[in-house]
Amino acid sequence: MDIGPEIESWFGVNDGQDPATDNDWSYLPFMALSDGAHASIEDFSYFTLRRRPTSANASSSVFGISCTRQMDANDLLNRPSDVTRSTVQKAVVAIADSPQSFGHLREKLSMVTGAWFAQRYDKNH
Repeated sequence: MDIGPEIESWFGVNDGQDPATDNDWSYLPFMALSDGAHASIEDFSYFTLRRRPTSANASSSVFGISCTRQMDANDLLNRPSDVTRSTVQKAVVAIADSPQSFGHLREKLSMVTGAWFAQRYDKNH
């Protein structure tokens, strides 16, 4: 069953915390995949999100950048049973208070997704 894009994990937040739920970012997985991402090996998407107000902070905008990669599903070392399409797409996303560092983040996200895909989803790496 194909369920579409979803958030697999968060880094930099406390265990059990889900910023997407806390801020009603239900469209985040779709925003992280750019239109036409299936047509290229690597692509980037830029977007904004609204951070809900808390007792300590007012509502504000945050800025997202994602690097999406894809590979042929037949190239996976251990193809999970839930991989039903001919290609696998994944995005690594960074969310920041300011977009000023996105040039640097873009370069780093490209390196991270490249290294991740080079492992071909071997769960031992």
